[in-house]
Amino acid sequence: MERIIEVLHESRLANVFEIVGEGCTASTLLVSVVWGDGKPRRTYFKMFHKSLPLGVLNEITGYLLAKSCELPLPTHAGVIRVPKGLLENQDDFLPHAFVVSEAPGRTPTTICQITDPITNQQLDAVIGMLRGWSKLNDTIAFDDWTANTDRNLQNIVVDGPGKIYLIDHSNLPVKPNWSASDLQPYEKYRNILIDILQIAQGGTLPQKRAIAVAATQHSDAYNDIIHELGYWWEQFLSSDPSRHKAIEDFLRIRAAEGHSRLSSNFYLMAV
Repeated sequence: MERIIEVLHESRLANVFEIVGEGCTASTLLVSVVWGDGKPRRTYFKMFHKSLPLGVLNEITGYLLAKSCELPLPTHAGVIRVPKGLLENQDDFLPHAFVVSEAPGRTPTTICQITDPITNQQLDAVIGMLRGWSKLNDTIAFDDWTANTDRNLQNIVVDGPGKIYLIDHSNLPVKPNWSASDLQPYEKYRNILIDILQIAQGGTLPQKRAIAVAATQHSDAYNDIIHELGYWWEQFLSSDPSRHKAIEDFLRIRAAEGHSRLSSNFYLMAV
């Protein structure tokens, strides 16, 4: 079976355009990568500091699970060895980067010129983008399942009415450097999209039943992708069996319990 996550030779990095994010824990470049089908694509090349050893694995896990849920994502994702000399302090970073093709559009933060704190006008504009999006409830349910606590307004890309793509899953599950004890299958974790909707809707969440229903797909989605997930978990966690078991149990149990968990959290009758 052909894997979704591509393993690319470093020679597939064809060009570097610009630095789009540079920090002490991760650096992201906008580059051109020649993918497995032989086509070059504008691609984000994300390198994680050694202090975030799970960064690449988190991105892979999030991409595979979202893909299995048929959520809108960039078309291609992969892993590539960082060529020598790409960074000045390269020895401080993991030897492999996560690469993902560019999704069309811009983030709501850029489109609406979001300030801190966000204004009511800016919030209304963001809600206007989300309201017509057919995958909103599915995404909220997905973030609940995977304990994705960082779906901020820079982690979605908007390309017009109803056209929104999901990016950046390095904080999934729970946080970038999760441990086995962090993954509590029955825990309630923060869901930023719910927070945004409730603020904009006067504390209410009219779509809560639809969100709970969306969670019923997660066991099938998990089972459909578990073979490839297992492969990557083994690659990254073979020396850490407690983490390996924790993430497998966490996602499996939360998938099976999703509808009842959300129904309970939303004070709905689980039917």
